[in-house]
Amino acid sequence: MSYSKLSHSLTICLLALSCILIQLTPAQAFSFNDLTSSAETAKSAAEGTTLLTRAKNVYTGFSDSTENLVDAQTATMSLISPGESSSVAGKLDSINSESGFSKLFKMVAFSESMDSATTDSTLTSKLTKIITDPNSIDKAKKVYNHASTAYTSGNNSVSEAKTLYTEIKDFIASPSSKGISETLLSGLGNYSDKILPFIIEHGPERVKSAAQIAETFKGFL
Repeated sequence: MSYSKLSHSLTICLLALSCILIQLTPAQAFSFNDLTSSAETAKSAAEGTTLLTRAKNVYTGFSDSTENLVDAQTATMSLISPGESSSVAGKLDSINSESGFSKLFKMVAFSESMDSATTDSTLTSKLTKIITDPNSIDKAKKVYNHASTAYTSGNNSVSEAKTLYTEIKDFIASPSSKGISETLLSGLGNYSDKILPFIIEHGPERVKSAAQIAETFKGFL
C-alpha cells in the first residue's frame, strides 16, 4: 500500500472515531450531571429532614415543659387558694381538649395567667402556714419535681429554638432548598415562621417562672 493510500485510510478512521466520540460525550456528560444533581438533591432533602426532626423535638420539648409548669402552678394554686381549684381544673380540661399548636398556645396563656399568684413575693410566707404536715409536704415535692422538669426541658428547648430558627431560615434561603419537596419546605416554613418564634418569645418567661417555683418549694423539702 502506498503512503498516500495509507494516509487516506488513517484519515477516514480518525474521522469515524471522532464522530463516535462526539456522539458519546454528550450522553456521558448528561449521565454524570444527572447523577450529580440527584446526589445533591438527596443531600439537601436529608439536611432538610434533619432540621424538621429537630424542630419537632423542640416543639415536643417545650410542650412537655409547659405542661409540667402548668401542673406545678395548678398544684400551687390548690394549696394557696383551694376555693379556686374547681375553676382552674375546668379551664385546664377545656385546654386539654385542644390539640397541636392551638393547645400549646392556650396552655402558655393559661400558665401566664397564673404567674402573679405562683411567683408572688409573698408565696413563701403563705406556704409556710400551709406546708405543715406529711400530706402537704408530699404535694410540695410534686410541685418541685414538676417545676424542676419544666425548667430543664424548657431551657433546653428555648436554646435550641433560637439556634434552629436561624439554621432553618438560612437553609430555606439557600439554593439547596430549591430541589426538595414542597411538603418538606412547607413544614420547615411553618416552624420558622410561627412555632419557633412563639417559643423564642414566650419560652424565656415560662422558664423563669418554673425556676422561681422550684426554688420556692425547694426550701420546704
